[in-house]
Amino acid sequence: MTCFSRRNGYNDDGIHLECVSKDLIGRIWTRFYQQEFDIYDVLDWKGYTTGIEDMMIEMGVPYEFPENKIIKQKNAKRLEEFILKSGKWYTIFDFIEKYLGICDNEKAESISTSFNKILREEVSAYRILDNTVVPITNESELATIRETKQTKYNSVNTHISKALSLYADRQRPDYENSIKESISAVEAICCIITGQSGPSATLGKAITKLKDRGVHIHPSMEKAFSALYGYTNDEHGIRHGSIDFTGANAEDARYMLITCSAFVNYLIEKWSKIS
Repeated sequence: MTCFSRRNGYNDDGIHLECVSKDLIGRIWTRFYQQEFDIYDVLDWKGYTTGIEDMMIEMGVPYEFPENKIIKQKNAKRLEEFILKSGKWYTIFDFIEKYLGICDNEKAESISTSFNKILREEVSAYRILDNTVVPITNESELATIRETKQTKYNSVNTHISKALSLYADRQRPDYENSIKESISAVEAICCIITGQSGPSATLGKAITKLKDRGVHIHPSMEKAFSALYGYTNDEHGIRHGSIDFTGANAEDARYMLITCSAFVNYLIEKWSKIS
């Protein structure tokens, strides 16, 4: 449960990109510390995450082999100071991704759940999806994308995974190619349903043949996605790599990622009822 001030709007600065609160950083650090640097643990280093050393060195934080509890705590202190005093808003998210990257799948899933709870309660504009921090705030949007990444169709999963990765890259986001991958996921599922393949198998053609396979969508919806395909494929479009196309931004990429994911899930559900 959130605190009184947050529930009643006295301590809520809203959701903002490219910014994190001290409370958020502190809570993330505390959860990590409890997991890896508990001062009450016994002198048994077998359970100590072996990747901590590589993670700290990669982040430029001095590390010593924890041959005793004192050195272990020194490692913790150095890492804490680095995270708290870096002066860069994204350091905590770099840390989260690197930490989850050294965890096994079961542990990463558990830690991600804990971290996402903190991000949600601190009204962060970011969430963790498949060990990656992504700038999407709506839980239903996350669920939509997650569903599309886990279909039984590998080509669809791959396109959406690439779209998400390109969009979520905080250092060098590639919105144009993220949009291309999003619409390619729709193209892939339409071609799967209609049985088309080869160079001629495009969304523009496949979407008009859905009804031939018993998948009926509203004409307005068909027209809308045909228009989106044109948006990515015309002479100045993203797929042509034209240097004249400079309009792709974060909002465009996010809209396409969410919309295309939702449409893919919609088509798969309709197709499953027929097939």
